Amino acid sequence: MSDDHPMREKIGVSAALTTPFDDTGAIDWPRFTAHAKRLLQTDIRVVTAFGTTGEGVSISASARASLFEHAAGAGIEAGSLVECVYGPSSQDAGDHARRSLDAGCAGILLTPPFYFKQPTEEGVYRWFAEVLERAGSASRDVILYNIPGLTGVRIGPGLVTRLRLAFPQAIAGVKDSSGDWQQTAALLAEHRDLAILVGHEGDLARAARAGASGSISGLANFAPELIAKLVRGEDELLIDNILDRLLKLPVVPAVKAVLAATTGDPAWSRVRAPLVPVQDTDGLRPCEEISLLVQDWLASASGRTTQRAG
Repeated sequence: MSDDHPMREKIGVSAALTTPFDDTGAIDWPRFTAHAKRLLQTDIRVVTAFGTTGEGVSISASARASLFEHAAGAGIEAGSLVECVYGPSSQDAGDHARRSLDAGCAGILLTPPFYFKQPTEEGVYRWFAEVLERAGSASRDVILYNIPGLTGVRIGPGLVTRLRLAFPQAIAGVKDSSGDWQQTAALLAEHRDLAILVGHEGDLARAARAGASGSISGLANFAPELIAKLVRGEDELLIDNILDRLLKLPVVPAVKAVLAATTGDPAWSRVRAPLVPVQDTDGLRPCEEISLLVQDWLASASGRTTQRAG
């Protein structure tokens, strides 16, 4: 377990794509692919589909099944996509993982089982093992998704070690969205050679300095350049300003409201039940403020770059 996994270089900055919906609630594939292409022309190397920010758990497997077909039709290579895979059935998750990997995706973001609460580490290990065995020889480039605030399951260094020993060709990294610095530091201490991807942007710069390789970030939907700076290990006070506003709101609808304000396209505000859109003034105002803060920061950064070039 000493050589760095190639996933460390593959991901870097990935946007946890928001999913646009049309007025019937179906995935708006033209908006989806246009947004992904736009991000892939910035500092983004890989985009992640149907994660938490993408409301993937609220979208049926059949609705998601044409992801790679739509991406190819828009000129997006499968190798530019990570797809988030959910259970809670290990059989369903294994079949989904195999389909995504067979399509040529960059990797899968594998969410732990989330229905039965407080499972033992042994039970979680067995569930992941069943998924990977079901996926079979296709198993590769698996990023374990540690988001205990939503799943109720903690993926600690010991569990990662067990899975790496049992499936050495499959485990590529961990996305740590715990927001717990001690948890992040523990993963870095024991698994620095994997792609440790930090979901909480407030910890991202110091995590990068400690050896984290990147981030799968919801904020990268509207501020990819800012997230790229943090991934380089450079502090930026703007991130605290953004998070101070954003975390007072339901995060996924707020990210979509910021994107709607940034693009001038109100369709981005649509969400799937059980979420509801940000609508009242107290919610929309901070989202609009975030959009303006990012645009001002980009203009300032562009001005500094121009001055240096001159």
